[in-house]
Amino acid sequence: MDDIQEELRLAREEWERLKASEDKSEKIQMTSGDIVRLIIAAPVVFTWLFLGSRIIISATTSQGVLENIEPLLLALSILTIPVTAILSSLFRTDGNGK
Repeated sequence: MDDIQEELRLAREEWERLKASEDKSEKIQMTSGDIVRLIIAAPVVFTWLFLGSRIIISATTSQGVLENIEPLLLALSILTIPVTAILSSLFRTDGNGK
């Protein structure tokens, strides 16, 4: 009977120790603003990546695209502005993301 009580006491101590360590651990929490920013950022960044890769592939396979690449590069550079702003706000290290 004493062995069972001793095991129960040790289990409770272990439980309390684990519970206390969970409370002290640093958790990363996303706010609703972070989620909205991520929902907006993902399609813009993916479109930017797709357009850039499509321009590269088209320019390497077609001479006509290579000769008239300026409008495509203009579209890519215009889309780079919001992508840069979005990525800089998402990867800020100050913790508040504002």
